Amino acid sequence: MKKKIDTKKYQQFKDEIKTELETVYITTTGDKFLKKMDAFRAESQIQQAKESEERRRKIIMSMVEILIRVLKENNWGVFYKSEPMQTLTLQNDSPLLRINEVDDDVVESAVLSVIENLKTKELTDWTKKEKEDTTPPSPTDSSQTKS
Repeated sequence: MKKKIDTKKYQQFKDEIKTELETVYITTTGDKFLKKMDAFRAESQIQQAKESEERRRKIIMSMVEILIRVLKENNWGVFYKSEPMQTLTLQNDSPLLRINEVDDDVVESAVLSVIENLKTKELTDWTKKEKEDTTPPSPTDSSQTKS
């Protein structure tokens, strides 16, 4: 047997319970915001950080490319100090000496790893400058208001 719902109580509960549908804005990192402007600000900061990282990566890669180009243009090579010459044996047991040269890819990856590990003043100054360049001025900034 079904229970009958008291229409008076149903109307009372219906008035007390309020439902509201909200739009949730989600950024590319998965952060959720109820306000569209908050989501827009967060997404713009994410995109600025990505652009800054991309600029930094391009600068580092251009430095590595310059180094490799200088080595090639001057006919210079990089060899292993511990074993500069490599001995190869021929069929008649006579030795053939060969310079134990480091490949360009190995030089490039070594330079990149050193650059990534550096915590020099220039790199930290560069990142500070990037942050200052990409941070919009605050509307309450006293330097932006007219006297």
